[in-house]
Amino acid sequence: MMVGIGIVLGYMGLLYFGAMITPGVGLSGHLMVQLPVRLLDWAHALGYGLLAMLLTRGLQHRAWPLAYALPVAAAAAFVFGLWTEVFQGAVPGRHSSVDDLVMDAIGISLAAMMVLALAFRSYVYSGDRAEARISHLT
Repeated sequence: MMVGIGIVLGYMGLLYFGAMITPGVGLSGHLMVQLPVRLLDWAHALGYGLLAMLLTRGLQHRAWPLAYALPVAAAAAFVFGLWTEVFQGAVPGRHSSVDDLVMDAIGISLAAMMVLALAFRSYVYSGDRAEARISHLT
């Protein structure tokens, strides 16, 4: 359990570090200005979608049902994204952006749909239920 918490907190720290990079300063800042802007925008979707999935899995391992874990994890990931945008406004050369928040929300929404699709798939293909449906059809 402590490893899972460490992974989530470490990943959140990585996202926060990425938000605090000053363009053109240091190795990470120089690498950042070399990337296309559109790639950086879509990185928000990937990053915060993954955060929502990690938080959902963490809550489920704490015995939260998916119906509660998913919306709480999605909200927590979005609020974390909101605060990193607020803090990013204080970094020289960076600014807070509603567009970044929209990309965060897109990633979180896609992750939520993936989690729901996997849960539905495991429900449909679980052993006893699948056998009952097949025997009912024959």
